[in-house]
Amino acid sequence: MAIISPGQTAFLKFEIENGDARRRKVALQDLSRRYRKGDKLNAEGRNSFEKTINGIVLSDGDRKVVRWCLNALARLGTRQGCSRYVAAAMKQYEEEPEIVAAAVAALSHMYHGNLEAVPELAVLDPSIRILAAMQTTDVHKLDLSRLTIDIDKADKEVLKLALLVVGLNKDIQNLLHPRHSNGAIVRQLGQHDDPIVRQYSVWSVMENRRLTLADLGIPFDTIRYQPANVQAKLLQLAAERENDSKARHQIIHEGTFNDFPEARLGLAKGLVHSYYEGLEDLTIRWYDVEENPDVLALVAEHFARFSDECGPYFEKALEIIEADPKLTERILLGAEGKELYGKIKGLDRTNGMGDLFGTPSDLAAIFQKSTEILRKAPPMKVLFLAANPLDEGRLKIDKEASDLKEQLALVRDATIAVDVEHAWAIRTDQLQREVLNAKPEVLHFSGHGDTGMLIFEDAAGKAVEVSGEALAGLIELMPTIRCVVLNACFSDSVSKLVAPHVEAVIGCDVSIGDTAAILFTRAFYRALAHGEPFQRSFELAKNDLNLNGQGKEAGKYTISCRS
Repeated sequence: MAIISPGQTAFLKFEIENGDARRRKVALQDLSRRYRKGDKLNAEGRNSFEKTINGIVLSDGDRKVVRWCLNALARLGTRQGCSRYVAAAMKQYEEEPEIVAAAVAALSHMYHGNLEAVPELAVLDPSIRILAAMQTTDVHKLDLSRLTIDIDKADKEVLKLALLVVGLNKDIQNLLHPRHSNGAIVRQLGQHDDPIVRQYSVWSVMENRRLTLADLGIPFDTIRYQPANVQAKLLQLAAERENDSKARHQIIHEGTFNDFPEARLGLAKGLVHSYYEGLEDLTIRWYDVEENPDVLALVAEHFARFSDECGPYFEKALEIIEADPKLTERILLGAEGKELYGKIKGLDRTNGMGDLFGTPSDLAAIFQKSTEILRKAPPMKVLFLAANPLDEGRLKIDKEASDLKEQLALVRDATIAVDVEHAWAIRTDQLQREVLNAKPEVLHFSGHGDTGMLIFEDAAGKAVEVSGEALAGLIELMPTIRCVVLNACFSDSVSKLVAPHVEAVIGCDVSIGDTAAILFTRAFYRALAHGEPFQRSFELAKNDLNLNGQGKEAGKYTISCRS
């Protein structure tokens, strides 16, 4: 086992927190891959990542990001810190089989295979439950008696899960068929009608070193006839594991001219950790004609990673930094521990690096500095409490949260860095702990309410009432809280009880609609980010409702401010 370096940790954290959906997904994939290989974050890093990913998993609108959040938590998450977020995601995305499977794998990891202790899993198909659990749990801890797979009749989701299990080296012999080896079945599924099943079959060969290229059901000479997703995996596999040097060189050569950016990206992924003498004849030319920025970043990292073995790579990396300074950190990532790293650190400001980063001592400092640049405004901590009990009407709380994140990211030259921490499916026994841990300046509740009370959840996800008096008592004991936002129906009566203990409290005097709640939230926190006080931010939020045809809803919001 190796501890992931501070530079690599900082880079992954930076990408997950600040990247777009694709960059977040790639960073989460890389983090999961490192854990599968046996690498680990140190304790501080793991706690930090756990908290960050918990905040994303229920608020991000991109399904792939959500799934890879769960895959990452299946490797590094703890039961105490993450299980409720994972269970809430499974409930929120119950119609998304891949997300459900990722959630099952995470919960199985956190409960050490004791699936009976997780009530949310009882309703799932036994085959899916067991296969998903096998991704992260020793098969000897699982009851396999109910696992039956007929590859001729099985649903494609079951087949994909089975291929995942094989690929992750968690397979048992003859998993997919009693009379045929796993390799033989993987080879057969390479010819499946569904392109995603074919993609997973290639991936399983790529990940499971017990399998060989003889188990691959798609010949490399048919790459061009496959859809882009399958081409990407085939090119990555060929770049990493093709033993015939001439064939490998030819496949890479053809791959650099592939029409699909997704396929070229797969090839670049395969080359990040792969090099042989003569490869530079292809890759340097490829870099000079490639237009996709994601592919360019990976190829630049490849140059840096093998700069000690290949002199032209050393020179090319320096040339890239001079021509495109924004790739400096990516090249430094690959250059850790190599002569190139010291060379780049010695560059002066005129060579592009110092203008943004100064002269930091290591990669961790570089990405820390980058984050500080993005977050130079003083922070304001917001704790976003969300409750959406199973036995109450469904609210679009996830949309409210993800919209808020997007809107804050669009604020230019923010005066205040509004930092939102989410607590999902909040239970009454978690409420005080969340507030104590976060120490927020703004406490935001989104969910159901009624006269004199707010509705939280119990351990089974059912509604439980919390009186306004009890909530006011908690807020009175928390001196960091300056403002409370109760984005819930009939919450004005609760806000009156809270008002004596804070600078401002916002409530609703009657029922409020989902669309209005989303619009109000985005506008209120956007105004805070621009440095507006609570009262003016409230008025701007109401004005935004009026501008968007929600004037009737705007009149339902109330505010009480301490003079």
